[in-house]
Amino acid sequence: MLAIRLLILLALILLVITLLGYAISRDRRWLTYAGLVFKGGVALTMLLMLVFVIQRLVMAV
Repeated sequence: MLAIRLLILLALILLVITLLGYAISRDRRWLTYAGLVFKGGVALTMLLMLVFVIQRLVMAV
């Protein structure tokens, strides 16, 4: 659980770094990397939400 949260934090840090890289150099490759990092962060967030929902369902039973 903590590992997923740390991966989400790492994804946010990488997203900021890639957007800063684009702001400095105006190279479109930075936006490609930022898009991949964003999609990975959203996927990790959805995984964390799914774990929380499953945990609530198991506790309710």
